[in-house]
Amino acid sequence: MTGIVDNNSGALNPESVAYQPGAVGESFGIGLYDAPVHTPDHSLHYSKELSENEPFNGYLFISNQLAENNSFLIFCLVDYNQTSFSCDGSEKGVLHKVSLNPFEERFVKFSIDPLEKGVHDFEIFILLKTDQHSLNKSFRLSTDFSYLGSKRMNLFVFDDKLPEVQYTDFSLLSASNCGSDYPINDGIILTKEPCSSKGWFTEDVRSGEVLHYWINLAADKEYPVSFAVITLLDYIQVPLRTDMKEKCWFGSLSAGEKISVPASIVVPSEEGVHELMSVYIPLPYQRFETSPGVPTQFNQWTWSEPSIRIGLNVSAV
Repeated sequence: MTGIVDNNSGALNPESVAYQPGAVGESFGIGLYDAPVHTPDHSLHYSKELSENEPFNGYLFISNQLAENNSFLIFCLVDYNQTSFSCDGSEKGVLHKVSLNPFEERFVKFSIDPLEKGVHDFEIFILLKTDQHSLNKSFRLSTDFSYLGSKRMNLFVFDDKLPEVQYTDFSLLSASNCGSDYPINDGIILTKEPCSSKGWFTEDVRSGEVLHYWINLAADKEYPVSFAVITLLDYIQVPLRTDMKEKCWFGSLSAGEKISVPASIVVPSEEGVHELMSVYIPLPYQRFETSPGVPTQFNQWTWSEPSIRIGLNVSAV
């Protein structure tokens, strides 16, 4: 989200969050390369052409910028769906974890199976502190922006025509209009009530029950936005609501428009703390560079944003 929560009252404060995509929260840095060489000549930039039946291979550069050991959880989206991939020659899976020593830098080779003919949006994410499940409010607040980074590309497979985005009609999902004064801009926040300005950090829940909550989505008052939104439960993509199969919504909001959309999940059966979060991904199916290495200029924020991770404290029925 691009508002912050006051530590004392739990209310949203419309102050901007400082965010550096190249050094997320000054805790790690990432890059994408075609070889394990950290130079501009080997950068994958924002697009890549692939032949039919050609796998997509690359090297994810991770820099641990903290004076402590850290593990990083890696996942990929292709066309906004979590996708199986191999990592450093491992078996394919949707999640992979790598551990780095203090101030260590490392290249991690990844590979995705050949894609169908067409233009695909690809994004690779890394998450920090996924082994931590503290219900402390200060930790929960720290997961807003600080512990997610990503790199995004267009993949052209024997075609250069971008798919047409089918935007979700949020009125059919009983969305509420929050009004232009709602204190988030160009971003996302999860709350227990529609258009709530009270921060939500943890929830005591029963295994197997349905948990209802609200995904609040907002444009900046100065410009319209387009976006995709997904939900992760224990870092696995799940349907956005228990009464539907869709795992991604595509949205378009006019300048200043802010909405709250009802969402739900089935609580995991295993007791303990589980993690719930959503990710706001701007500008779906847009051409990300005008020529190799020259990014397209957009009038909205271009970096994917996480919601605060909600700690679900699950107990048996």
